[in-house]
Amino acid sequence: MNKKRKPSPRPLNIYEQSVLMPILVDSLKTKIGKENAVTSTQIVGVLRNYGLKLSERNVFRIVNHIRINDLIVGLMGSPKGYYIINTEQEFIKYEDILLSREAALKKVRLCMKRQRKSMFSNLSQKHSQLF
Repeated sequence: MNKKRKPSPRPLNIYEQSVLMPILVDSLKTKIGKENAVTSTQIVGVLRNYGLKLSERNVFRIVNHIRINDLIVGLMGSPKGYYIINTEQEFIKYEDILLSREAALKKVRLCMKRQRKSMFSNLSQKHSQLF
């Protein structure tokens, strides 16, 4: 029973694309340097005060869309929030961070795959040994 994997996350909905994204792009373009970082919690708070409906998940999805489509070059996320990096050293450091996260996720995925195969191949062998 293999479930088909989604090749990519679902696209932004119309509200995210036409209302929220332009606001985030305009606002995030001003966040140059770590000292000007803004968190998703801050973004949600300010935009909700203006009557917009969104969650931190919406912010994450829109920021991901902005990055993937090069709408703001150098937009990075950190515990301090989102901001634009502007030196090659910052780019390289962020790429290294992302690479280590990617490697850690791959390691967990491969472990889960190994555990699944081990667990379920033993189950099918036990059932076949009953008769």
